[in-house]
Formats: sequence, C-alpha cells, structure tokens
Amino acid sequence: MYLKQLHVHGLRNLKHIQLSLSPQVNLFHGPNGSGKTSLLEAIFLLGRGRSFRSRVLNTVINTQEQVCTAYGLRESAGISTPIGVSRGRQGDFLFKINGQQIAAASALAETLPLLLLNAEGFDLIGGGPQYRRRFIDWGVFHVEHNYKQLVRRYQRVLKQRNSLMRHDRIDEQMLAVWDTEFVDLAQQINTSRNAYLNDLLPIVKQVACELSKDLGDVDFAVHPGWDEAVGLAEVLHRDRPRDRLLKTTHHGPHRADLRIRIKKQNVSDILSRGQLKVLATAMQVAQGYLFYNKTGRSGLYLIDDLPAELDIKHRQQVCEKLSALGAQIFVTGVERRDLLDLWSGSTSDLRLFHVEQGSVREEHGTE
Repeated sequence: MYLKQLHVHGLRNLKHIQLSLSPQVNLFHGPNGSGKTSLLEAIFLLGRGRSFRSRVLNTVINTQEQVCTAYGLRESAGISTPIGVSRGRQGDFLFKINGQQIAAASALAETLPLLLLNAEGFDLIGGGPQYRRRFIDWGVFHVEHNYKQLVRRYQRVLKQRNSLMRHDRIDEQMLAVWDTEFVDLAQQINTSRNAYLNDLLPIVKQVACELSKDLGDVDFAVHPGWDEAVGLAEVLHRDRPRDRLLKTTHHGPHRADLRIRIKKQNVSDILSRGQLKVLATAMQVAQGYLFYNKTGRSGLYLIDDLPAELDIKHRQQVCEKLSALGAQIFVTGVERRDLLDLWSGSTSDLRLFHVEQGSVREEHGTE
C-alpha cells in the first residue's frame, strides 16, 4: 500500500502541487522555510483530516485562499483509491474516499495509516501522558477492529458523567448506571492497550538494541489511570467529592500513562537527549513492524528533518530498518547530499524533489 499521487492547493506557502510519488522512498530537500514540512503536512491532512503543526486552521490555509485541499491516490493490491480532504477557514470540512463523502476522520486513518517522526515526536518520552496515550491508541486502533467504537462509547459515557458532576444535585441512581458502564468500558480499553503493548514490547526491545545496545533493556510499566489494587469502581466512589468540586472525572483510561524504564529507572532520568531520541524513534519504527505483522499492510512514514534529529550512524540504521519493512517513506532535509547518502544502495525506487519558495520540482538522477 502506498500513496501514488499527491495534489495540494491552498496549504501554507505551497504553490499548486501535483506529484507522482515513489512507492518506496521520497526525499524532499531545500532551504528552511521553503515548504518541505508543509508537504508532509499535506499528506498528514489526507490521513488524519488535520494538521500536525497547528490546531488553528487559519494558520494552515494560505492567506489568499479560503480553503486548503489535499488529494491523493492510494494504491493497494492493484486497486487505486482516491482520497480527498478540504478544510475551510470557518471550520468546515469535506472528506471523501473513493468519491464517497465520509463524516469521521477515523475513516481516513484506516485508509491511509501514517506514522510521523519529527522533533515533537520525541515528546513521546519527555512530554506529558497524552503523547504516550496517543502512541498506544494509534497502535490499538490499527490492529483491533472494534477499538474505535469502544473508545467512542467510553468518551460518550465520560462526557455524561462529567455533565452530572456539574449539577448542584446529583441523581445517585443515574450516576450509578453511568459508573457501571464507565467501569466496564474502562476495563475493556485497558485490556486492549495492555495486549497491544505486550505484543509491541519485544519488537521495541529488538529495534532499540539494534540501534543502540544500551537501550536493549527497555521495559514498559502501564498505569491504567486508576489504582488497580483498589479497583476503578471503588476509586470513583472515593474520589467523588473531588470530581464534584472540580466538575470532572479524575480517573479512567483518559488519565492513563506509559512509564518507559530501563533497569526499573525512568529513561528520562538516566538517558542522554540523544539516547532518548533514538529510543523514541525505535518505538515508532517498531509500531510499523507490528502493524505489518498484524495486518500485512505497511503504513506510511513521514520523517521531518531526519538529519537534524539523529547522528549519521543512527540515521543510516533507521533507514535500513524502514527499507527492510517495505514502507513508503517521505523524508525532508536541507542538504541534498545528506539525504542521498542515507539511502545509497538501500532501494532501487527513490525519487528526489527540490523544494524552494513553495514550488516542488523532481530531480532526475542521484548524482
């Protein structure tokens, strides 16, 4: 599975872009501010319906346009599927897959699974729990078919419970009903997350060890979002005064976290910044391997400014592993030679593009 064509209009400083892409490696080079990251942003828009750089749509849309659009042609098993996304300044959107309008961005994610490696991606280890929950949920979403519906039901119940917490008087009978469903859904989510992490951890260990032997002892400790020794039902009951005071639910999968450790110590306390980058990269590469093992499909990797994030040795190792995976890869960098050196001899299907002032031109030949 890969993205065969990409058309972009009205997104940041990019001119009207029409590209034919390699199913393997696509390299984009050019000076800072030329539009390289915006190209990755357009692909991300196709797969998620939103930007990875900003939640404010007006900053994504070109100042001279009212909407930005991205269109792509996905190729899978000899079948071409058109995907189109349009976002407007007033928050309006239009998502289409194979000519059919869809209402939820989750359908885009199922059609075009993406993994993003950029500077913010290293928040996976050093950032807040939300980054690690997002990491886990990406994996479970793509390998467990009912997980999307499970999370939607949980979010609906959480919203209802939080609404009750804002009432001056609480209907205890109604709260008991919502709490029962809340606990059941929370436990199902926790079970799914743990099962996924149990499958992922051996692959993370292998990839991390291959990138750096010091990282081979990495381990995961999952905090589900409540004290499992007490049980979620009892925790909710005990913490009800606090929930009512602050008008929100303080325990549940929405407060879960993944503790990443080596020899029972938090990696943030014992690893250098460079080692943390390598480990975060290993975790995301491992996700691609598990996704392939579970589904037989390869996701797309968007890698923004790889030469700036990892040293040359680790850059080459990451490229070798991604090439072995057979995933379609999009990589940006300032220097043409730096990018080409990473992929020398690793693939026969490489396309190189020069980006400057919002225009993109394919360069033929790698010398």
